[in-house]
Amino acid sequence: MKKIIYILNDAKRAFTYERIAGFCEAINNAEEDINLYIFRSAGYAGYDAAHNCGEYSIYRLPDLNDFDGILLDISNVGNTGGNIYGARGASYIIRAAAASGKPVLALANSIADFYYVGINNSSAMTSIIEYLHGDLGLTDFWFLMGPSDNYENIIRTEALKLYCKEHRLPAESIRFYSESFTAECGVNGFEKVYMQHSGKLPQAIICANDWIATGACKAAASHGIKIPGDLYITGFDNVDSSSYHSPGITTVDQYRWEMGKTCIGLLERIWRGENVDPITYTDTRIIKRESTGENRISESRLEARVAESIVKEVYTAKINDRICTLQYSLPGCDTLEQICESLAPCISEIRCKGFWIAIDKELYDYGSQIELDPDTGNIKPGTSSLKKDGYPDTLEIIYTWNRKRGGSCTHEIIHGLFPYFDNEQRGNDYMFIPLHFMDATVGFVAINDCSDIMHTGNIAPIVNTLTMAMRSFFAGKKLEYVNQMLSGISMSDNLTGMCNRLGYHHLATRLFKKTHDNEKKLTVLFIDMDKMKWFNDTFGHSCGDDAIRCVSTAIKNSVTGNSIPVRFGGDEFLVLTPIEDPAEVEELINNINYNLPRESEKFNLPSIPELSIGYVITDPHSGITLNEYVEEADKLMYNVKKAKKAARG
Repeated sequence: MKKIIYILNDAKRAFTYERIAGFCEAINNAEEDINLYIFRSAGYAGYDAAHNCGEYSIYRLPDLNDFDGILLDISNVGNTGGNIYGARGASYIIRAAAASGKPVLALANSIADFYYVGINNSSAMTSIIEYLHGDLGLTDFWFLMGPSDNYENIIRTEALKLYCKEHRLPAESIRFYSESFTAECGVNGFEKVYMQHSGKLPQAIICANDWIATGACKAAASHGIKIPGDLYITGFDNVDSSSYHSPGITTVDQYRWEMGKTCIGLLERIWRGENVDPITYTDTRIIKRESTGENRISESRLEARVAESIVKEVYTAKINDRICTLQYSLPGCDTLEQICESLAPCISEIRCKGFWIAIDKELYDYGSQIELDPDTGNIKPGTSSLKKDGYPDTLEIIYTWNRKRGGSCTHEIIHGLFPYFDNEQRGNDYMFIPLHFMDATVGFVAINDCSDIMHTGNIAPIVNTLTMAMRSFFAGKKLEYVNQMLSGISMSDNLTGMCNRLGYHHLATRLFKKTHDNEKKLTVLFIDMDKMKWFNDTFGHSCGDDAIRCVSTAIKNSVTGNSIPVRFGGDEFLVLTPIEDPAEVEELINNINYNLPRESEKFNLPSIPELSIGYVITDPHSGITLNEYVEEADKLMYNVKKAKKAARG
């Protein structure tokens, strides 16, 4: 089985579905058995750089050596606010593709040493201005272009400037505006150039794509300018909506479906050892519509497109309803499993074959993500162990869904994508989408058979909703963890690490109540150091502190894990332990005294501390309070101390 990887930057591009549909059709008809693996990011120039870094981490998830052919569709990656994945720079994915030794096809973006597959942007854009100038006789233009660092936009802009120069048409810089490939560029560009020309219109505005053209039409209409009565406007790319926009946009059709099929055909030829040209241009054609004075699209074609649009809207509305319901239900989820299970109604609507959620296990390890300053209680910056430059070696599949069996929460550890996502049946496609908290990698979502969700464009709201739910969930868990750490700091004695008086009130009271509610007994030991004043007066307070540490360590090393040792104050200690037999209590006391010489040697004390210990075993039916038991144990300890003094006297 051949594996093809498609590295895709999908942000703000409505036509991606057509390329993928072309891939899938060609794969189904190919001589080879092929499966397609899509790694989709949605970084964009207008987004925060940290967000874009998290998006582009998905490119580091696959090992390119696992694949037989590589398709790079990253012409927009250069427009991401300065992150490391510049399309024309030494980006990670370009270096990794080159190092893989596998055939690499760069789609719509010329990258050194890779095959180029795409339209001839120069001749295609020239055909637009030739039509306006040569066929319609126009000579006065404005140019609203896309991102200045985008390969396709650069070629289209250069072609326009060259044509104007060769035909002595005005093309000074004031006529050009460059921003993005969105409708906002059309609005902003029209307003700025319109102002710079003091309201004097050209004969036509040439736009780098259809979205810019629709934005320019909107801005012109706001000034009462009629298209095509007062001004002609052209687009590029033949986006679906441009055909039944009012006015219909004159544009260039790229046959993007055919580009997908061309790529698969080229890879098959390369696999067979055939010589393939480094550049393969795909077809284009001008589609003339109302925005340049051509006849309106025929009613039958318009009705067909509107009907298709209505069906798509109905389908999208149904998914959006599911997403709205999901957004309301997610805050009530108490576990990650509940969050995943809440997704099931949405997943069933997107008509895929399979759906997986994988996460970094470090998400659960709050201790590695958070470090508190014990003096201030503040979280130390930069302590998170979540990766910001790719994915960990192992991930955990926490949820799986398929069309036949529905969804289930799992906890499967995977080491890389294969063999987990292998499929023996040909013609399968898998899409991998990043989960991230800004620049911190969290995991990924994988979808088997993504054509419907790519067509409707609903993958973004579903993944964004999941991401926000996970972020809120883990933020809540982190807060609980921080509160526990802060409680631990406030309830711990700095010198010994034992519970202090506050810890005693919180923990010991709870243990006492729980034990008595279950009609069990509890032993309360009151421990006091002998000759503490002698340690302090003879050897100094630091030696006295070491003596206290020595005793506390001997106590902690002697009691069981379900006991609560407390530094009650000064040189007094308290232990609550679920021991009911007096013989076991005496054994515990012997263990404490046995540990004292060894701990004393570790602390280099001049003398082994001695202890006076009194204890009492509680009765769940007595009605005596914990404080009363402590007072009784204290009295018994004092009697032991008095007896020692009498014996020495």
